[in-house]
Amino acid sequence: MMGQIVKQYILPDRIHGKWLLELAASLAVPLGILVCQPIGLTLRQSAVAAGVLLTIIWWSSGLVKKIPASLFLILLFALVSGTGYRTVLAFPLSETFPMIMITYVFSQAISNSGLVDHLFQPVLLKLVHTPWECVAAIIVFFYLTMYVVPQPLARLIIAATMFEHFFRKTTLPEGSRTVLMYGVFLFYAVVNMSAKDADMIMNHVAAGYSEVPISNGMWMYYMFPPTAVYCVLVAVMFILLFRKDMRGIRLEAPQKETQEALTGQQKAAMAVILAAVALWMTEGVHEINSTLVTIAATAVLFGIGILHREDWKAIDVTTLIFLTAAFSIGGVMKSCGAADKIFGLLSGIFPAEFSVGYLLLMVSVSMLLHMVLGSNTTTLSVAVPGMMILCGQAVSSPVIVFTAVFSVSFHALLPFHSVAMMIGSSNGYFPAGYVLKTGIFSTILVYFAAVCVYFPYWKLTGLL
Repeated sequence: MMGQIVKQYILPDRIHGKWLLELAASLAVPLGILVCQPIGLTLRQSAVAAGVLLTIIWWSSGLVKKIPASLFLILLFALVSGTGYRTVLAFPLSETFPMIMITYVFSQAISNSGLVDHLFQPVLLKLVHTPWECVAAIIVFFYLTMYVVPQPLARLIIAATMFEHFFRKTTLPEGSRTVLMYGVFLFYAVVNMSAKDADMIMNHVAAGYSEVPISNGMWMYYMFPPTAVYCVLVAVMFILLFRKDMRGIRLEAPQKETQEALTGQQKAAMAVILAAVALWMTEGVHEINSTLVTIAATAVLFGIGILHREDWKAIDVTTLIFLTAAFSIGGVMKSCGAADKIFGLLSGIFPAEFSVGYLLLMVSVSMLLHMVLGSNTTTLSVAVPGMMILCGQAVSSPVIVFTAVFSVSFHALLPFHSVAMMIGSSNGYFPAGYVLKTGIFSTILVYFAAVCVYFPYWKLTGLL
């Protein structure tokens, strides 16, 4: 058992000459930084910067698996940075950590119960008959399940499974099916920008760097309306780009299915889940901590037999360790002084006062970092604290957080730029070429939305 774990999560898939050469090559630039100590970095700051760069290379290339790469960075920070354990372990010491852990298990209960498939499939078969209606159904589904399935990747996997089952029950051609399945993964990322709690990983990581605390209510006030408009724009882009696969298509079920009644166990599970959702959404009224609500609901779901001992395996240890390392990057680099010197190199590109052009520069920096770093979470953990240094005098920290999020959340040119796209592509839901096809146009759309949607709305609401 231990050998399998080590092989799956620690050791590379195959150690050979080419891998050793690539590993050696990945050390070249970080070692150069450590030895040369450029731009006035001290030895400690150089070690931190070199360690961050090396870890990002390993994460992006997959040369070293995420657990050992992340543990390397955490250990380096603990031993070398001199910033203290509270900065290095900011993520596991935060309230977000236990909430994410327990929502993995809670989301597994949703999957075990079969409620999503049971409740939504009949509605889809009855109401959805055209590609436009499919796109609308995908967006509505993600909004409706934002709190029902709080763990974002679990919500995506459940949605992908449900829509694939639905599409296969209809007369939808294979080519159109892959396009609409791509739409599931595309709109998942767009909808998740609407609320802080819609993505308990990425949004919480970004918000954690803000000097002004960002509650879910504050996030929704400034992000929900413009993101709803953004969804419509992305939907129009999606339909136009894939119009050949959508034109004249009708989704009809060849045979009518009989709907089985909910079992007593499913009814009990639904009552528990709905009660938890209601308490999450009204936390501001009753002030019962959402983490405690989730723990209590999960315990009840174990009690009624929806969850079992083996469901604890749903907790993604790899992601939690990765997030611990990624979340610490900004805080450690800022505390040891490396961030000021590194991002200070870019200070000259920003004008003295905030403007539309200033916002577009912020979008450009975020997207360029995303294209290099790949992971959304890694990008935000570098871009947000970096722009706090560069832009903090001209614009408030919530604007920096929101700008970075809408710049990188759904924008991708290759599957490796998004965990969601990697899941969809590797599972065969759609060809990887779809990502590049939409990525070129979505780049333009991000700039357009920044100027014509987010900027005017933030002006109107007084955020700017």
